[in-house]
Amino acid sequence: MAKTHDPQNERLKRTYFTFMREAKQQSESSLDAIAKAIHRFESHTGFRPFKAFHREQAAAFKRHLAKQTNERTGKPLSVA
Repeated sequence: MAKTHDPQNERLKRTYFTFMREAKQQSESSLDAIAKAIHRFESHTGFRPFKAFHREQAAAFKRHLAKQTNERTGKPLSVA
């Protein structure tokens, strides 16, 4: 069965979202976008613990995103 989350990551994300909401005063829509982006990264890495992060994971994810297209328009995703 495919892994769908990592308990350690969930605790860390909860703390991060609280920080972004309270200290950085991010809106709920911004928090939703952040959560979606983090989930995409986690899905790409197979929900490996953030503790095991290696910079090659970020580079591989960036290459993966470069190949993705916008579902609505069919155009490549914009570069941030």
